[in-house]
Amino acid sequence: MTGGISMTVQEAKKEIMHVIKDSTETELEITEETNMFSDMGLSSVEVMVMLGELEDAFGIDIPAARLRRVRTVGDMCELVIQILTE
Repeated sequence: MTGGISMTVQEAKKEIMHVIKDSTETELEITEETNMFSDMGLSSVEVMVMLGELEDAFGIDIPAARLRRVRTVGDMCELVIQILTE
C-alpha cells in the first residue's frame, strides 16, 4: 500500500469498516454486504462526511466519479484498496 505502511487486504478492510462505522455512528453490525443506503440509511451528506474520514485516515483522495457504483461497504472497501494500490 502507500506511505510505507504495509497492511494486508483483510487488515485494510477491517480498518475501512471501522472508519465507516465510526464516521456514520451506526449501531448496525456492518459487513461487506451492508448497503450504505438501504441498510444504513445514509444521506448524501453523511456519505460525504464518511468519505472525508476515509480520505484522512488513509491519506488518499476519492474522486466523486469513482463513487457511481459504490453501494455496499464491500464496494467502498474495494474502491479504497484500489486507490491505495495505484
